Amino acid sequence: MRTGPLIAATAVVALVAVPAADALLDQFGVKTSRLYEQQPAAATDGGAEYFAWSQNARTRKNHFDAFLSRTGDTRVKLNRKGLGYIGGIDPPVVAYQQVVEGNSDLKLYDVDTRARSDPPAGVNTSNWEWEPSISGDWLLFARQTNSAQFVILRSLTTAAKVVLDQGRRFHHAGQVSDDYAVWTRCGKTACNVVRRQLSTATDTVLARPADRFQYGAAVTSTGIVYVARSSPKCGGSVKIARFFGAGDAADGTVVADLGANGWDLWSAYARENDDESVDVFYDRLLCGGNKADIYRVHDPHPGP
Repeated sequence: MRTGPLIAATAVVALVAVPAADALLDQFGVKTSRLYEQQPAAATDGGAEYFAWSQNARTRKNHFDAFLSRTGDTRVKLNRKGLGYIGGIDPPVVAYQQVVEGNSDLKLYDVDTRARSDPPAGVNTSNWEWEPSISGDWLLFARQTNSAQFVILRSLTTAAKVVLDQGRRFHHAGQVSDDYAVWTRCGKTACNVVRRQLSTATDTVLARPADRFQYGAAVTSTGIVYVARSSPKCGGSVKIARFFGAGDAADGTVVADLGANGWDLWSAYARENDDESVDVFYDRLLCGGNKADIYRVHDPHPGP
């Protein structure tokens, strides 16, 4: 039985389509079937589009598999056994989570060679490893032990490892992209998003209104961050805010509104396009319900 934070969160979170206000960016449905679809990741490479996601089965609502599609290729189920959950993509490699008999480990899949492999020794332990993201030499992931939660950055080619954050309360790995990594850190009274610039080892806690939480972060290779912002209650007027883009205020710019009808999100993933626009993929979850779809927001001119 899965006991990690993801199941606990998805059990109380879920979403529906809500039209965006005129001043905001449009939201587009990507995966909107009757299945529970979540944890999107996307990338482009040489004209090919990669898209990965997790979804349950029609006959087994609590069984999730991780899937990958690439332009011109047949869809691939990544987890060979157990449960599968998507992490991140750096073409042609995809990082994902595989849960077998209550043990959660991280796996890598090479789309070109169709080979599955383990990350370097020391990444997978008897603890709960989950939510991987990949960029170049770096693997970002979270680990849960009996006493603490960790956000870890690990080199795929050397023994280099950096513990970015840790604590007894919820810590959620977001996305790593080139020189930047983002994650969620929750304390007694609030959840914040932190951005690390890897080359300078500089952490920035993103500003937020005092009565709002921020979580579910995605980041681009230039350091632009997209986060979910809501009241402490699930589905509490959830919005997507952008930081470090052209003209963004210190406390971010709201670029999308999920509405006030109990919709929330769990994770987001930023894909940079050849025309310098950004597509932010996210799972829309209905709080207290049993519905999740994948949507995206297209940001044509994020800057900087």
